[in-house]
Amino acid sequence: MEWLRWHFEHNRAAIVVAMLIVAFLVAYLVFPPPFRSESGNGFGPDWECTIQPQSEPTCIKKLRR
Repeated sequence: MEWLRWHFEHNRAAIVVAMLIVAFLVAYLVFPPPFRSESGNGFGPDWECTIQPQSEPTCIKKLRR
């Protein structure tokens, strides 16, 4: 049962932490968090809003037909 004797080594712990950080960064880039506000939220069905990156949403009122 030699494999049950695990000794804590700082270099192994650092490698595991670095691998976890890289895994979380890759997961964040592949699956970005969703936007907090939905498109057209709060103005009603006769408004069309588009979300601008790092800015306020731009909303345009739809023409009546």
